[in-house]
This record gives sequence, C-alpha cells and structure tokens, in this order.
Amino acid sequence: MKLTHHGHSCIELSVADATVLFDPGTFSSFDDVAGVDAIVVTHQHPDHLDPDRLDALREANPDAAWFADPQTAEQLRDKGLDVTATKAGETFSVKGARFEGVGATHAEIHPYIERISNVGIVASGDGEPRLFHPGDSLEGRPENVDYLCLPLVAPWSAVRETIAFVRAVEPKHVIPIHDKVAADRARGIYLGHVRDYGLDGGVEVIEVPEGERAALS
Repeated sequence: MKLTHHGHSCIELSVADATVLFDPGTFSSFDDVAGVDAIVVTHQHPDHLDPDRLDALREANPDAAWFADPQTAEQLRDKGLDVTATKAGETFSVKGARFEGVGATHAEIHPYIERISNVGIVASGDGEPRLFHPGDSLEGRPENVDYLCLPLVAPWSAVRETIAFVRAVEPKHVIPIHDKVAADRARGIYLGHVRDYGLDGGVEVIEVPEGERAALS
C-alpha cells in the first residue's frame, strides 16, 4: 500500500492493483492526478469535493469509477456521472482492493446547521494494511485499523473528541489529514496532543507532507 497526500483530506491510495483518489477538495492539490481507477467522496462539502475542478477531474480520469455518500452521489448523477452510493457496512471492490463503508452522518457543526450524509471508508488488500478514512465524522469504529487518516483540526471537533476517537479506534498508526484550517505554527499543538494521549503510552503519528508519497506496511 502506498499513500500520496495531496493536502487536507485528499489522498491517493495505491492498494492491490488499484489507484484510488479520496476527497478531492478545494484545499487540495490534485490537479496533476490522472488515470486513477476510482474516485471516492465521503461527503459533499467543497473541501472534500471541489465543484470548480470537477470537470477537469473527470477529463483527467475518464475511466475512473465513482463512489460517494448517498447525498453526494445523487448530486453527481445530476451532473451526468455514473456514481455508486456508499453505505455503512456495504463493500465494493476495485481491481482487487476492498472498500467498506463506515458511518452515515457528518459530525455536528452546530445544532442550527443541518447534518448531511458522510460515509467513511476502510481500504484493504490481500496481505496489505487496513486504512480508515473517516471523512468528517468521528462516529465510525471499525476494527483492526492499521492506519487512521485522522481529521486533525475541524470546526466540528474539539481536541478531546479527536483524542477520544483515536482511543476508540485504536489504530497502530495515525496519518494527520483535514489540517488546512490550522495555522502552521499551531498545528504542532494538535499533533502533540494526539501523539501523547491518543493511546495509553502514545500513538505513532506518521506525517506525509503535501505532495509526498509514503509506503505503508
């Protein structure tokens, strides 16, 4: 398994024989991504799906299969895309890679703001690690997670909730995502709390800088 971080919540994952792009949003630098096998969207917010670059993304990846939470899938179908809706507990496969939906609803931002659908994804392949991308939700609790792509900073979470999420999932490693809303100078505060308190004795945090690729084993 190999992971390229395109910034914020956008990752490009090579697993089994598939290359899959997750959450190509406004804060992410995915413009050079081409020829992927699938594109997965956890929810409709623009920092996870950039509407202004949707046409260019389609043109660069004409053969990609699309998967998205139910609400986003409906919106994309209205734009002429053939999209499979993801749901909690349901699985799909792409070139030997397996994906399972986790959760159903975006985390609460404020009681006055309507909650939308959000389906996280666990990705795996034979003999490869299990990686969990939760989108914008802390409700999923998949088992045996090797790598948790952790939303580090968000308007819908507090540090105590982020740490509680890590402790509930119990991953072997944490990869920070959803961090473009934090000032660079402040980011280390959040990372330190997660590293020190995410699990008893701490949890390993693996930083993959934007534009770089990491092998996950």
